[in-house]
Amino acid sequence: MESAARRLAERQVSSRHGSAGAGTRIELAEKEGWSESWSAYANERTWRVLDELFAVAAETGKQPAQVALRWLLQRPGVTAPIIGVRTLEHLDDNLGATGWTLSAEQMARLTQVSEPALPYPYDVITSAAQRR
Repeated sequence: MESAARRLAERQVSSRHGSAGAGTRIELAEKEGWSESWSAYANERTWRVLDELFAVAAETGKQPAQVALRWLLQRPGVTAPIIGVRTLEHLDDNLGATGWTLSAEQMARLTQVSEPALPYPYDVITSAAQRR
């Protein structure tokens, strides 16, 4: 069964860029094989992250972008997330990430689901250490 986040994200990509992304950076990234191509991110890991992000957004009554920025602001070592806005509406929405906090449990959920997979040989070392 498809999640609400997946359906929404696919609908947003489709409505914003067209189903094939004709004439967009998405189409060019696919054609050139760039690492930011949509096919590189249209996978189960991405959908799990989006599902959790949308769940926390629903819990907090905030927009997913606000939750994502709030998560970054509360991460150790992150001093100033860089935002990119095209309109005042985007700026106002992003500024909604300030003045509130995510709970420790929400932070842990978002951090856990978004942890990148370790590359070789670190994945093998970590697995071996966990088996001990």
